[in-house]
Amino acid sequence: MISRGDFFMIKDMYNKGMSISDISRELQMDRKTIRKHIHSATAPSKQSRKKKSKLDAYKEYLHRRMMEDHVFNGERLLDEIRQLGYQGGKTILKDYLKPFRDNARKKYTIRYETLPGEQMQVDWKEIGTVILNGEKVKISMFVAILGHSRMKYVEFTLSQDQEHVLQCLVHSFKYFGGIPRTVLFDNMRTVTDGREQGIVKWNQRFSEFASYYDFIPKACRPYRAQTKGKVERAIQYITNHFYVGTVYDSIEDINHQVSRWLDRIGNRKKNETTGELPQVKWSEEKLHSIPVLDYDTSYRTYRKTHFDGTFSYKGQRWLLAKEYAGKEILIKETLNGKIRLFHQGTEIQGLNQHTTVVSLAEKIKRKQTAVVAAPHSVPSVEVNTRPLSAYDDLVRGES
Repeated sequence: MISRGDFFMIKDMYNKGMSISDISRELQMDRKTIRKHIHSATAPSKQSRKKKSKLDAYKEYLHRRMMEDHVFNGERLLDEIRQLGYQGGKTILKDYLKPFRDNARKKYTIRYETLPGEQMQVDWKEIGTVILNGEKVKISMFVAILGHSRMKYVEFTLSQDQEHVLQCLVHSFKYFGGIPRTVLFDNMRTVTDGREQGIVKWNQRFSEFASYYDFIPKACRPYRAQTKGKVERAIQYITNHFYVGTVYDSIEDINHQVSRWLDRIGNRKKNETTGELPQVKWSEEKLHSIPVLDYDTSYRTYRKTHFDGTFSYKGQRWLLAKEYAGKEILIKETLNGKIRLFHQGTEIQGLNQHTTVVSLAEKIKRKQTAVVAAPHSVPSVEVNTRPLSAYDDLVRGES
């Protein structure tokens, strides 16, 4: 006969979705016993227990701490239940915790293994300052990894903004030759607008992107970074084995080098968990096809033209046909700087006049600087003139 604590524990585990087999393994009880008490409406009476244990009154608390809070440390749990009044010894607690702890270790080993084509994990790492074209710049590293095969994709960028996230995702899909069913993210502000009652709110443009490539986005739970452990370990491996130096010709040079490193080393090293080469196991991935046209990851900005059909963008003046005067124009700029103009969904042509637009504040500042720098001139004064003889007459008169 089981204790009342075990009875309620069985009920709680079953209500949380655990199968009878799982409960049997957790509690090391016969499945028939588990099934009997799951369908029983009443708990065993206190008199029905064969032997009372000092731990019985604390089993529900211990179960909650292990199952919900993932606390398995015996010393810590012993201290906690002693504060609640436990008078028993350490051995009985240790024996009770052992099956739960052993099962937790097994789950940690296999819980994040995914089926072929099921999941891709992505994340960023800030590399720091390097020298590109003789200038110091900060770069970041985007890493994506397929959960089943452990195939990795790496790309270095100068920004972690949304446009770079989307472009890196497009490049990773092409590198892997397809799209997984789900993509797991950290809680990036570039893809989510936070959570509402625990539900992730994906931002509008990212939702559009995910729909275009037909994958399900998922965000790992806050403070549970181990849910994306594969990409975390991949980042550590890449950081340790791909040397990011201090001088490169360009960002393209870094990406060319890391691409060669992935093909020669990064994806050809046997994975410790799967025991296979990522490039070999990659053939098992079941990825769905990529759309023919890439999603447009350009920066998007709106401008309203002046009455003469001009507008300014990033300090330069553009001229459009008169029919677009006073109209709202969509500006799309690719990550490599190419600019395209649209009106009501139709691409239009514009002339870049290459004239630097000066703001009103800058005009005032320049005028003030010019006034201060100019030499100060003395105002002209009109003076009456007279002949020298007049001074002679004046002298004689005084005499």
